[in-house]
Amino acid sequence: MSAKSSKGKSGQSRGLFGKLAWVAALVVILGGAVALPIDVAQPEPPPPPELEAVEAFPDMGNLHLGAGQAVPEYNSDPPTSGPHSPTPAPCGIYRQPVPDVDYLHSMEHGAMVVQYDPDLPQDQIEELEEIGRSVGGEIIVTPRPGNPAPVALTSWTNLLLLDEVDGDVIAGFEREFGNRSPEPAAQCLFQVDEGA
Repeated sequence: MSAKSSKGKSGQSRGLFGKLAWVAALVVILGGAVALPIDVAQPEPPPPPELEAVEAFPDMGNLHLGAGQAVPEYNSDPPTSGPHSPTPAPCGIYRQPVPDVDYLHSMEHGAMVVQYDPDLPQDQIEELEEIGRSVGGEIIVTPRPGNPAPVALTSWTNLLLLDEVDGDVIAGFEREFGNRSPEPAAQCLFQVDEGA
């Protein structure tokens, strides 16, 4: 009699252990399901309304200029596409102007270029440089004498002129138009920081 009741208790404890294991597994599964929405990336903010002023220009092609070959007349100022230097400018922060033909090759690789009037107040120049560092990758920030506006944002075939530095607009332009180019898989490594 005692052997029989001992066997019954053993079976009950195995059944109880099995039930507890199922409950634990269910808690883990439900806990994961509840936590899942927390891990989902937040949607990107809507584009700033200022991006409605972006001008799109016909693509002038991406041929490389030969040695001594004349620079063409571009269809935008600053240029947004067209024949350019065979060597791209490295991405980064410049204190000296980057020639149009050099940064065009970088834009062919997906970079966006932020150009500013050299007479921009120093605090705004430093703000542009910080924005460039925060983007970190495919961006060139450079002065440009004769710039048609205090700040010009360019990517392949796209141009936005700004009257002042606006980090939200620059970030929105980069999200909407950066790395959309004839060679988007090519990289423009952030290698220069003349403002450091």
